[in-house]
Amino acid sequence: MKNHNKHNQDIPLKNQLILSYTIILAIILIIGVMLYYISYGQVKNGINQQNRLSLSASVTQLDSTMELMNVAVKQVSTNRSFNNLSHLSGDEDNDFYYLGYQTQLSLKSVTPVEVLLPISNSFIFMEKSGYIVSSTTFSDFDFFIANNAKYRLEPESFSKALLSDKYWNRFTPMTDFEGNSKNFLYVYPLLNPVRSETKPTNVLCYLFDYDLVTEFFSGINLYGDGYLTAYDKNGSQMFLLSDGATAASYDTLKELDYEKQISHLISKESLQEMLVTSVSSNYNNWTYYLVQPENKAYYSITPYQRFFTAITIASFIIGGILSVIFSSFGSRHLTQMYNELVLKESVASSLNLIVEKQKPMVIESYMRRIMEGSITTNEEKEYIINELHLEQPEVKYHVLYTEVSPSESGSIHSSDMELLIQNYDTLVREALCRYYPDTGYIYKPSDRVFAILISSDKSVPYETIAGKNKETFIELHNELLEKYGIWIQGGFGDRNSMISYTWKSYQQAKETKSITTKEQYVLSCDINQSNDVYYYPESLSVQLSGFISSGNKDQVQELFKLIRNENTKKKNLSYTQKGWLVSDVRATVFKKRHNLLTAGMPQEKLQLLDIIDKQFEGEMSLSMLETIALELCDVCRSEGNELILSIQEYINSNYHDPDLCLTKISDEFGISENYFSYLFKKEVSENFSIYLERLRMAKAKEIITESDAGLSTLYQYIGYNNAASFRRAFKKNFGVSPKEMRDNVNAKQHGNHPEKNV
Repeated sequence: MKNHNKHNQDIPLKNQLILSYTIILAIILIIGVMLYYISYGQVKNGINQQNRLSLSASVTQLDSTMELMNVAVKQVSTNRSFNNLSHLSGDEDNDFYYLGYQTQLSLKSVTPVEVLLPISNSFIFMEKSGYIVSSTTFSDFDFFIANNAKYRLEPESFSKALLSDKYWNRFTPMTDFEGNSKNFLYVYPLLNPVRSETKPTNVLCYLFDYDLVTEFFSGINLYGDGYLTAYDKNGSQMFLLSDGATAASYDTLKELDYEKQISHLISKESLQEMLVTSVSSNYNNWTYYLVQPENKAYYSITPYQRFFTAITIASFIIGGILSVIFSSFGSRHLTQMYNELVLKESVASSLNLIVEKQKPMVIESYMRRIMEGSITTNEEKEYIINELHLEQPEVKYHVLYTEVSPSESGSIHSSDMELLIQNYDTLVREALCRYYPDTGYIYKPSDRVFAILISSDKSVPYETIAGKNKETFIELHNELLEKYGIWIQGGFGDRNSMISYTWKSYQQAKETKSITTKEQYVLSCDINQSNDVYYYPESLSVQLSGFISSGNKDQVQELFKLIRNENTKKKNLSYTQKGWLVSDVRATVFKKRHNLLTAGMPQEKLQLLDIIDKQFEGEMSLSMLETIALELCDVCRSEGNELILSIQEYINSNYHDPDLCLTKISDEFGISENYFSYLFKKEVSENFSIYLERLRMAKAKEIITESDAGLSTLYQYIGYNNAASFRRAFKKNFGVSPKEMRDNVNAKQHGNHPEKNV
């Protein structure tokens, strides 16, 4: 009886738990529905924004094309030969044809501009003589039209149409002229700037290839029933791209209620709802309307809706089951573990996004350290090689060092040339990766200078690889010169099996590039260089000093091997020049020796320094200097300094303190300023002031690019006393001011293309 009563008491408690879990489930489902509608709106906004960005980019590209067309029209209008020819009737016989020939030749100056246009044909029609002329053709109009497969029209009606302002300055389908192609004809009226003409009698005609025009709008899908049209400010239709659908009138599209350039329209033909996106041109004040079937434009939301419905049904079923289970067994810990797992997955996903965003900058940093030979430890070397996937035993690596500049050839107008080369950085990077796709890793040491890492099969002789590389470079050179007016010259370094010795190839490529000429714009490091100058650039001196500081004996030996190879095998130096070479190398090693601070140095290292000082008093040679450099590596080598690690942590935590300096840190850790400077430079391989400035600049860049913090007080936050010093240091490190960097970031977020990239 007692057990029966207890059982009766347990049932209400279980029901209460079930009711509680059911309420919680209902709340979760309600929140889920709310989140669904929020997400649904965000997805629609994303599709709308994608339409706006795609249409804006396409319109901008078409505007650029029309600007180039306008340049060509101006050149033709001011062409003296053409103006003289256009006022002849054609009855002048020899004079007329000779002037036509001269006009053909003079119009070739317009050809470089026309090459950039998506056209298949162009000509100028002259009403007075009934002739057409272009850079390749001078012919009677009737004969030209009758024998040109691109037109196949009735000449008389076509010539009248060309002189009608109805067809001027707009993209007219060839079907409007009773043609059988889908191409567009764009007609420019030509007025003589010298003679006063009330009505143009000459027109410049461009036949736009339909497929090339549609490539401008390749990012836009019309979904069969949609179309893209453009109207000028007077309501005249200037452009139409359609698969057969009829465009709505200008008044209909203009009167729609637009929100963020998006509106909706009911099609009169199919009675379906259409999505309308509007973008205005900054060049000619045309307004473009992209009209798409709304159900197809938002097609990506349909699976989303089905998925949500399935999830909702499954949630009800699974939630009910779980409510019973949780009520029966009280599995609270399971819920807690699940929530923690979801949170960790979200954090991991966020971290992955941050890593992917910073990946190009990290790769650029890795390539700088490989090219400049600033890798100091084996652990660091192995990590970088694994990250860049460069551990390939059957491969050797070498470097191509290039420099680009605008071409000096003058067939293209200067204003057009500026338009072509303003994005040379992107063009050159893309071309280098396309012609040398082995690794695709590029390091940019300075403006207009690019170094690319190239891999090759180690079993293939270097002569074969060098010949193939030169042929490829010549093709690259010709493409950049012909298409974009960019002149590129370069030098190839020797191959190395070990990636840590790539700095040798980089130095060789850099040196080889420096002796290129206009006739020999690509050279390899195996050429016979001048015997008048020995090879020991300032960069090698800096590297040697750095290798000694880090105690890297392997790199010191490789550097001396490079010096011997460049100055003995490739050159035949005189006795005097060899003496000068040894003197310069001695100066580097000697300076490194006397920059060492002996305070607090162990006795065995002091004894080694005494031996080194005596060696400097003897006769010098490259072998002796290499021995001294290796001994200095033993003096500089350290197993690590815990004090400097603590100081670095202190600097990283207090970099925003404007009073942070050598004196404050020395007082904080109870050491002298000189000893602190010595230890810091020894362990970190750079001066304290440089390290602090680099840290502050990194923090400033992070704040500017990842937050909306005000710029007026930013200098105070990162530890500067005045804004001028901060701006000067920022400009020195990044090449732009803080405001320019913020503007570039904002421009990228809104889909624009800033003029200067950081």
